[in-house]
Amino acid sequence: MKEKPSLLIIGNSNVGKTSITRLLMANPRKFKGKSGKKPGSTLLIKPISQSSMLYQIIDLPGFGYMKHPSHRRQEHIKKQIVLHIEKHHKDYFFGLVVINILRIEDELQKYFIQNKKTIPLSFELINFLKEFKIPLLIVINKIDKVSNIDKDRIISLFLNSAEKFGLNIVRIEKNNPEKLNDIPLVEFSALKKMNLGKLKETISKFLKNKN
Repeated sequence: MKEKPSLLIIGNSNVGKTSITRLLMANPRKFKGKSGKKPGSTLLIKPISQSSMLYQIIDLPGFGYMKHPSHRRQEHIKKQIVLHIEKHHKDYFFGLVVINILRIEDELQKYFIQNKKTIPLSFELINFLKEFKIPLLIVINKIDKVSNIDKDRIISLFLNSAEKFGLNIVRIEKNNPEKLNDIPLVEFSALKKMNLGKLKETISKFLKNKN
């Protein structure tokens, strides 16, 4: 039996990857995954699927923002992820890069204001996945946690900062015409299921392209 095409879900610890996985399942009640309990605890990389689904989901281990992580463990998780993508990148028809809106300002401030030498993790991750030509959707999660004014301000900061790193990220809900190198972005809330339809629609579009 031919293996189903794979959807990649990747991001820092505790950004809502497992919650999003649950929402994408054909029967969420039968999904046994645990969400939000122990950031960074998911180390096994295995497909998640149900018989009626047209694709399988790979929810990669979370990294960064763990409570009291050892440097060795952080590096171990990053190495796992890098090796997995290098080996399996051709299996992915699409990838979701999940970002917590509450952490965007802090991450960018460290780079632009405190002059930290590391590239913001989100941009580093997106650039890494782009090298393997995996089509991506940026999912800005937890937008229910901020006001509309703050949401627009933070996402504008994210988009403008991304442009400085050569990333053309556009909001798909604004109906912007997509260009060849554009990376779409959806504002999302796993808790409130905001824009879940748009997320599923985008995944379906790329799944059809794969087939």
